[in-house]
Amino acid sequence: MAVTTQGQITEALDANLNSLHQDGLDRHVPEYTVIYNVLNSTKSTERETYESGFGAMPEKPEGTPVTYSTIIPGIAKNFVMVSYGLGYEITEEAIDDNLRTQDTFNKFPELLAASGMETVEVTSANIFNNGFTDNGFDGVPLFSTSHPKLGGGTHSNKPAVDADLSVTTLTAGFTAIDQYTDEMSLTMKTKAATLAVAPDNWNIIFELLQSDYKPYTANNERNALMTKNVDPFIWHYLTDPDAWFLIAEKTNHNLKFYWRKKPGRLRRGNDFDTFNLKHVQSMRFDVDYSHHKGTYGSSGG
Repeated sequence: MAVTTQGQITEALDANLNSLHQDGLDRHVPEYTVIYNVLNSTKSTERETYESGFGAMPEKPEGTPVTYSTIIPGIAKNFVMVSYGLGYEITEEAIDDNLRTQDTFNKFPELLAASGMETVEVTSANIFNNGFTDNGFDGVPLFSTSHPKLGGGTHSNKPAVDADLSVTTLTAGFTAIDQYTDEMSLTMKTKAATLAVAPDNWNIIFELLQSDYKPYTANNERNALMTKNVDPFIWHYLTDPDAWFLIAEKTNHNLKFYWRKKPGRLRRGNDFDTFNLKHVQSMRFDVDYSHHKGTYGSSGG
């Protein structure tokens, strides 16, 4: 077991030490909440599914019977709550011989909280980081050209050939998401709300979405991309610098983050045999998606 001893933090215990920078405390504001519908759970598993509507109403010639249709059940998705935990242990001697200040150990709990939130952010972003390779509940990755539709056929939420973010590719992405259809091929009228990229593309995303005139051309053309009113989002936890994603408003997508237990008050106590101080923090959650609707992504060129 890892134990923090006097020898490991000699400088931190020194009364003559003027300043101590604690690594791990400077964090971004939460980012997973920008993308996911964040919900609370009281169960070990949350089960979600979907079903079709009806197809377009057919013509009924005079004197003929009405056509009848049925609802088609979809594929169930289970969100299974996973537990995470981390703690630290400090020897009784290190605490007793602390000559600097009582604040020496006060930031340790904040470090545990930062550790937990890093896990939340990385786990959430990995749904997208692995979204072109790992098969989801419907048998294909989150971003695929062949999502099976309940009414027959397939649906695509990525370009046939992945390409870097540009005026051309973003225009094609907006067009594709505007033309989404449901399980029975009825028009969905989906609207993109967020464009997410890795920090490597921070300049490109603002040039595309917030330039008054069409980027990368000397022509005096208005930038049509601005009319989409899409929010640029720099997602620090994306691992592919070329990947980019369009996400619909939260009411129009099924990206879910379920909190079963949020990080709360530290559990603390002293070991009976060593008298060492122990602090532990834990949490429990799951993050995934129960349908690909409202999403569009490219892994870049």
